[in-house]
Amino acid sequence: MSHIPDENFIALQAALAGEYSLDRELGRGGMGIVYLAREVRLARHVAIKVLPPALAERRDVREAFLRESRTVAGLNHPNIVPVHAAGERGGFVYIVMAYVEGTTLGERIRTRGPLLPGQAARVLREVAWALAYAHAAGIVHRDVSAENILLERGSDRAIVMDFGIASAMWSAAVDDEGRVMGNAHYVSPEQAVGEPVDARSDLYSLGVCGFYALTGRLPFDGKTPADVVHQHLVRTPPAISTIARAVPPRLGQAVDRCLAKEPLRRYRTAESFAEAIDLAFEHAKDIPAALRVWIGRGEQEMPPRLVMIGLSAFAGLALVAATSNPFSFLVPVGITTVVTLLPALTRLRRVLADGYIVEDLQTALREHALSKSEEIAYERSQVSPGAEKAVKFAFGTSVVSGMYCAQQVAHIAGGWPTRWESPYFAGMLVSLGMLGLTSAMLIGGIVRLKWAAKMSSAAPAFWGSKWGARIARVAGFGLRTADRPAFGKPLLTEVALGRATDHLFQSLSKASRKELAALPETVRGLEREASKLRASIEGFDNQIAMFEQGDTRRANELSTDIERELRAAREATASKLGATVAALENIRLELLRLQLGSAGIESVTATLEAAQRIGELIVQSVEANEEVERMLRGGQTPDRRALDAPYEDVAEDDDADTPVGGVPATSG
Repeated sequence: MSHIPDENFIALQAALAGEYSLDRELGRGGMGIVYLAREVRLARHVAIKVLPPALAERRDVREAFLRESRTVAGLNHPNIVPVHAAGERGGFVYIVMAYVEGTTLGERIRTRGPLLPGQAARVLREVAWALAYAHAAGIVHRDVSAENILLERGSDRAIVMDFGIASAMWSAAVDDEGRVMGNAHYVSPEQAVGEPVDARSDLYSLGVCGFYALTGRLPFDGKTPADVVHQHLVRTPPAISTIARAVPPRLGQAVDRCLAKEPLRRYRTAESFAEAIDLAFEHAKDIPAALRVWIGRGEQEMPPRLVMIGLSAFAGLALVAATSNPFSFLVPVGITTVVTLLPALTRLRRVLADGYIVEDLQTALREHALSKSEEIAYERSQVSPGAEKAVKFAFGTSVVSGMYCAQQVAHIAGGWPTRWESPYFAGMLVSLGMLGLTSAMLIGGIVRLKWAAKMSSAAPAFWGSKWGARIARVAGFGLRTADRPAFGKPLLTEVALGRATDHLFQSLSKASRKELAALPETVRGLEREASKLRASIEGFDNQIAMFEQGDTRRANELSTDIERELRAAREATASKLGATVAALENIRLELLRLQLGSAGIESVTATLEAAQRIGELIVQSVEANEEVERMLRGGQTPDRRALDAPYEDVAEDDDADTPVGGVPATSG
């Protein structure tokens, strides 16, 4: 980037003298030249983008450029660079934007490689929020690219530049003379052929950004821009999962969907894409505590276990060199293997005793591998290639020197060393210590990280094999297993909503989180009450099932009236469960609207207060259900008022300008 003023710099400064003072050029491209300047009146730094001279000469383009710029100036979103002004002076057509210190997403990837999945997801989500806000205002970007996404220094906040400016420039990616307008690597197929574009065109371009951020490469490349545009029209991009295996499958699939050739196959809105990114990190299943401990302890013990086995192998080789008996190698290796594996078999036996089976082990390992993929990718990115080579060299040197010293000791002593003063014996001990140290570094760090992904995918396959089943049978020999725990069921809706809400809440500013301090506890309370309502429904179902299964004795004990009351209570409880989940859903939606800029903090507060009222009434409903169940177990007919009272309270509250779920109808 040149800091030496050219003729354009001097001419523009002359035109803007007294209003803006140009400092230096920040960058240039097909969309024009960007200069850093200082606004004289407000004494603040700004960025001034000047329309390319060839386009500025066209009156229709100038007018469209200024019209679109003034429209974009009305956008107010934390992830959109603010436009202060637009004008035409001295033959220059320009816009004045806020100056944000940072680097573009493209520059970040070119200098430091692809982003970690979590980092990429955050950037894509913030850009999607910005796009959704602009689309709601009727503005399509038309030039979403990694070069137009700025990562703010310090916070890494994603800020989209050039909003709406591209729409004033072109309708097709290739003009009548075959020249490519804009960035050919990001153009959508419909824009490339000059068809009308909408929000889904921007989503295609954002999908290219996501592909680039996650893999470090663009989906299409070629010798000329026209060749790249042609590939966008006819070729299918590779799936992200085939290039970056550490990317969570659902995140990769969300980005892949944006790259569909037909707009109808993409997400309908940018808000839907942002929601899909959130869900990409929500696992379908929770891992029970017993299995989490089993996996965690296994990971902790694996490096020292491998080091011990490696040292025993070295000792076995030394023993073979000293005794010339190849079978002596098995003595230290066999003993060490048995000793190190016994704790693992003991833990496995405990898990099996709790009622889990091999299929549960596979499921837990798959879910664990998915959640650990990002951490593994980050750790691998921190390993220095030079340090890795040094450790490998030291490891090899210790093995060779140790074997040589062992052979010399055996040769001098005529067998296993009896002359302890031999320097070769000391050398063998030093080599053994060095081997232990380098083995720990190699296995505990480099090897673990290098093979972690492969081991994560291999572990479920191993437990699904015959050997896994045999080990489980050995560990579970003679066990009396408990009832199998409920594992492998889909994540309950209220739990998934709670996690998504937590994620959105944490992404708010510190001031907003302070204003909504009661939100996390409200969400937790609604989750707890939803869980109790589900338990009540299950209890009612069990009671009703006795009638359906023809349990004559029990049917005689319970009158027809009681059965009718049971069904009514079950239906009312299910309705209240729906209201509780809807309240959680509305909190999540209000947080999304807050992020998108389409709702204020007051709207979220009103929704939160309504959810709290619903939560209080649901508590009464749960207490009524418990009373009903106690009466039914005693063979009594419950009081109708005990069944209806709390539900009537909720119904009355719902009628007060509040739809199902307890959220004011005016809240969004």
